[in-house]
Amino acid sequence: MINPFHLSFVVPNKEVARSFYVGVLDCSLGRDNETWFDILFFGHQLTIHQASEKNPAFQINHFGPILNKKEWLNVIQKCEHNNIEIILSPTIKNIEKEDESGKFIVKDPCGNIIEFKYYANFNKTVG
Repeated sequence: MINPFHLSFVVPNKEVARSFYVGVLDCSLGRDNETWFDILFFGHQLTIHQASEKNPAFQINHFGPILNKKEWLNVIQKCEHNNIEIILSPTIKNIEKEDESGKFIVKDPCGNIIEFKYYANFNKTVG
């Protein structure tokens, strides 16, 4: 089985983007707030951010896998063992609850931002 993938990007108009992904492609809308929203994109997660002067794309555009917790912890160990700089320390929210999730962020050697995530219940959280 292939793990779901996460891609986060900036759009000039999030309402136009929402209309396309939800209205045209019939994707499920997940979490939603004033500046961003999640889409369950054919089994994968898109996080779409409204562009603004406060939200430059180079700080938001990133990608990464959505793992189970055991895989996620294993990747943390690999990064630490190989002295990979973790630019956002591993954090876990809502421990032992249905919406438990974790994330951490690294940069690859070329400067690409990779966010490693896990959700206790991926489909319930984002879709």
